[in-house]
Amino acid sequence: MSVKLTTLGVYINIIKLKKYTEFSSYFIIKIDLILLQMCLSEFLYFKSIPVKVSINEYLEIAKEYSSKKSNVFINGILDKLSKNLMKEGLLKKNKRGMQ
Repeated sequence: MSVKLTTLGVYINIIKLKKYTEFSSYFIIKIDLILLQMCLSEFLYFKSIPVKVSINEYLEIAKEYSSKKSNVFINGILDKLSKNLMKEGLLKKNKRGMQ
């Protein structure tokens, strides 16, 4: 479990350090950062929820509660994070979660 907690912290810091975006964390709206953290937690801890479902859920939340362009920003970040987690073998989903 500590590996996953460390991974979550690392990826959140990567977001803050601009690795995946041209914007600094200063310009990231707090609600967007919270949504990114929540979705990343869902990626790591809810093995039966497919990655695409998680991303779509948080995009809908962003459309409702954040800025007009937030859903595009969040989609790009979450897509890259999910691909990197899969490549590193850190995204462990059961059969239902891989759909």
